[in-house]
Amino acid sequence: MTTATVSGKCILVVEDDYLLAREVCNDLQEHGATVLGPAPTVHYAQLMLGKRRIDGAVLDIRLFGEDVYRLVDQLIDDRIPVVFATAFDKAQIAEKYRFIEALHKPICLKSLREKVAHFKPLPQSANDKLDKEPPLERVKPRESQSLSERWAAVLVRAMKDGQF
Repeated sequence: MTTATVSGKCILVVEDDYLLAREVCNDLQEHGATVLGPAPTVHYAQLMLGKRRIDGAVLDIRLFGEDVYRLVDQLIDDRIPVVFATAFDKAQIAEKYRFIEALHKPICLKSLREKVAHFKPLPQSANDKLDKEPPLERVKPRESQSLSERWAAVLVRAMKDGQF
């Protein structure tokens, strides 16, 4: 049995399925974690991150048709541990990211908490596993939009694009 806990950790949750995202966020919060999110897109994840320090991230790989890999690169460059929460099989994950642990949907929340509880800053060598791409620019939020207005805009855009 493990004595590690999620209590006191700050975790970014990036998931486009709102019900699953809320379930993950609520569970982590009930066990003492501070949660940033849920973020339904890479863009909103960047907005939430800003200059905050986090202890780790739980990421879906495909968000409204967009891959999350550039965000993964940024997090690994910052030595932040990541776990994928995905419906993808190992073979569907881009080859250079297969070293990252993945929990497969439907997610066992206890298993997720165990992974999060053991998050530690990544060694510098984790950067060597990735081919470098240009870093993502940090995006500034629009002050006039609330989080719920941003979620609504994302959902409307996804419906227009036929992703729902």
